[in-house]
Amino acid sequence: MVSVTSVTDKYILQTSLLTKHRRTLDAISAAVLWKLELTFFQRLLDRYAPIFSAEEDKKSVDHFQSIFLYYRYELIDSFITKLRLLEASLAVALETHNETKLEYFREHDSLLQEIDALSDQYAVYKEEFFKFIQRGMSSDVTTQAKN
Repeated sequence: MVSVTSVTDKYILQTSLLTKHRRTLDAISAAVLWKLELTFFQRLLDRYAPIFSAEEDKKSVDHFQSIFLYYRYELIDSFITKLRLLEASLAVALETHNETKLEYFREHDSLLQEIDALSDQYAVYKEEFFKFIQRGMSSDVTTQAKN
């Protein structure tokens, strides 16, 4: 199978194609990082959730639990799969010497727009979580200082 990253003299890659390939690899790396971060966030939440006793805080804990589970086990995995399939279609285009196939460009642009939107929403959730968990961590430090 032809790899987009393999060295060969059989293909003349369009600059835009290489740019899209790099952008796809960056998106895959970001998605893998998000999964690792979500695992860490889940551990933080498990550690500090018992500290929150107010009803509103318990709802926030449930809210973050749902987000972490959905993003980590469904949404991000789905995007990684789509991105890898996109890379496979690029490899096929190279193998068949058909770099002008417009489907790849349309799929790539559409998927990367979705990834950008996901990235923006993920950043918002991450910031909200940090603010929330910081309250629990501060409360825990105060409780430990009293003991």
